[in-house]
Amino acid sequence: MYIRTVAFEVVPEGKDVFLEKIMKDVTSMKGYSGCLSTEAWLSETKKSVTFQLVSKWQEKKDFQAWLKRPEHLQKHREAHRAEKEGHAKPSIVLSKTSHEFSLIHE
Repeated sequence: MYIRTVAFEVVPEGKDVFLEKIMKDVTSMKGYSGCLSTEAWLSETKKSVTFQLVSKWQEKKDFQAWLKRPEHLQKHREAHRAEKEGHAKPSIVLSKTSHEFSLIHE
């Protein structure tokens, strides 16, 4: 079993846009082969909003396959191209922190 967590800290003005992205990711994960469960958590302060995703997978390779799905890769390509061409939108993400865990067998 494999657990992946990722926390995105975003500017308060980006909450609604990022919430929509997170909900799409949760829906996508729940329907993806090898995903056992996924949850999204929210924490707010006056200065930022943190979205915490926690997903549980049968194996690490299942999570990696989800990351490499065509629509996800295309979004990253488009963002990279826009940045390279000088017309990227200002990022609403202040920080991103991820962790991975494997089950300890008894």
